[in-house]
Amino acid sequence: MRLDVVDLKKTYSDGTRALNGLSFSVEPGEGVIILGHNGCGKSTLMKCLTGIEPITSGKIVLDGTNLANAPSRELRALRQRIGCVFQKFNMVGNLSVLQNVLFGMMGRKSYWACNTLTATKADRFHAMDALDRVGLAHLAGRRTDTLSGGQQQRVAIARMLMQDAEVVFADEPVASLDPKAGQEVMELLWSVIKERNMSVTCVLHQIEFARQFGERFVGLNSGELLFDAPSASISDADIEDLYQTKNPTVAENNEPIIKPQIVTA
Repeated sequence: MRLDVVDLKKTYSDGTRALNGLSFSVEPGEGVIILGHNGCGKSTLMKCLTGIEPITSGKIVLDGTNLANAPSRELRALRQRIGCVFQKFNMVGNLSVLQNVLFGMMGRKSYWACNTLTATKADRFHAMDALDRVGLAHLAGRRTDTLSGGQQQRVAIARMLMQDAEVVFADEPVASLDPKAGQEVMELLWSVIKERNMSVTCVLHQIEFARQFGERFVGLNSGELLFDAPSASISDADIEDLYQTKNPTVAENNEPIIKPQIVTA
């Protein structure tokens, strides 16, 4: 499923401009890494993509459908095809690993259909298969809050697999993990995405992981696009400039300031 972000703008009620005319696309099967310093608009972008925050103007288009004006039934069907992996694992800690994975079906099935006691045999098998894929089938009956951070993120990936997603939005998926667990989770997430030909838009701070896994880099500064190019064409100097450039789009006295040089593909 193709994602198109077109002239996306987001202004909060206090007047803060978080996104200022952002445009980029992600093709089916493509892995795009979003880079930028704190406050550049990455988190707001992910909130807009996932529907947590309404956009001010512009378009977010999935599979040819503009999410801003899609009928509710069509919007719900589209969101069922979107998988999310966040920095916070969003587990129900006092429930089992298997139950948390079954919750991945709630976008298309009732609560009772997603309950371990009332789910169909086929759905429980699907959940166990997802857990096996992330290497945690042997912990299906364990309370989720007894797992390590890396294990909980694996459960989150298994839960995403239960959605049969075509598009994945990942917001700092390894930010709370140690380097070893982070490497393992990134390898798992990317391998699952490639196996299923999903597209992924992923916010990362760890440049070494971005270099290892990203096919394209999208660099944001003050809610605007600084660069969008294949990762191999973005130099370390370009990335260093991205993280050193923290100028706002408009100065405090509302006088325009010079924007940093654009890096072209």
